[in-house]
Formats: sequence, C-alpha cells, structure tokens
Amino acid sequence: MSLLTPAVAFGAALVLFVWLGSGVWVNFDAHARGSDHPGLWGVLSPLSGIVLFYYLLWWRRGRSRRYPPSRWERATAIVAVAGFGGLAVGSLVSPPDPTSQLTTWPVAFAGCLPVAYWAVGRRFDPTGDSFINDRL
Repeated sequence: MSLLTPAVAFGAALVLFVWLGSGVWVNFDAHARGSDHPGLWGVLSPLSGIVLFYYLLWWRRGRSRRYPPSRWERATAIVAVAGFGGLAVGSLVSPPDPTSQLTTWPVAFAGCLPVAYWAVGRRFDPTGDSFINDRL
C-alpha cells in the first residue's frame, strides 16, 4: 500500500492550512494589540511552539486590543482552535502511525469545527477585553 493515498495527501494539506491559519490569526491579533512587528509574530509563532506559547501566555496578556476582531480574524481563530483540537482528538483515537493519524485528523478537525465556532463566538478573548460576545 502506498503511503501517499488521497486521504493522507488531504490530511497533509489540511495541516498546512491550519498552520497558515494560526500564523494569520497571530498576525491579526498582534496588529490589533499594537505590535510594531505583527508579521514577525505571525511567521515565528507557527514555526516554534515556544514563541507561540510566549505570545499567548505572556506578550498578549499585557496589551489590550485597540479595535474589535474582524470577521477574518475570527475565521482564522476558528481554524486554529479546531486544528489544534482535532490534532489532540485525532492523536488520542488513532494508532501512533503517522499515516493513520493523517487520515483520522481531518475527521477530527471537521468534528471540532462546530465546537471551535461556538468557543470563539462565545468567548473570543480570554483576557477579558470588551469584544467578547460579538458574533460572526
């Protein structure tokens, strides 16, 4: 059996899409919080988990938003949350084989999309800013 089946190729493409979506969300969020270099945050945070955790847990907390999140920012946040949630669920229910995980992950991602939509729409910003209950 070939390792590059259409399901595995779709899973790999979806991984890249979520990776890009998380970088775009960080870029949007850093710009709204007044960063001098939001593009740098957007590029470095998906490349390094350490930079992403630093951004989410330290840098972002001390700065309030200057304007509410746009529709595109919410959409990229939904993709990022569903992607990481799908990755966690998919790794729990599939065998440790990377091929099996890449075929299970798109299904888990699709299952996490409604939950991510609800979570982002219900409470977009965990820092308590005033833009929390705006809907898409």
